[in-house]
Amino acid sequence: VQASGGVLLQVMPKAARDEKLVKTLESRVAALSGFTPLLRSGKTLHQILEELLGDMGLEIFPETQMVRFHCGCSFDRVLGALKMLGEAELQDMIEKDGGAEATCHFCNEVYKASSDELAELIGDLRSNSGS
Repeated sequence: VQASGGVLLQVMPKAARDEKLVKTLESRVAALSGFTPLLRSGKTLHQILEELLGDMGLEIFPETQMVRFHCGCSFDRVLGALKMLGEAELQDMIEKDGGAEATCHFCNEVYKASSDELAELIGDLRSNSGS
């Protein structure tokens, strides 16, 4: 890969009310012949952004920060969520499904709780309720 890139502009809520600004940004981004060709031609990210938004008070901060996706899900959090379903629902899962399966809707991680783990949750519920 010689060069690859893209641009994502997000208008902040207060600025989103300014229809002229939004239309200007949309037309400028649409007019780009493609981000990758600009990079291949030797333009830097700073130069591209300056051409695109320089007359709009563009301020590029000197420090860079790597962007990465992180999901805070975990098996313990899934167990906590299952616990909120209550004893009857957990018992039903044990009897009908032999456990439970949950998929995180942010990162698609799949968590499986066995019937023994669900029984432990029921035990926790009973001990916390004083039964």
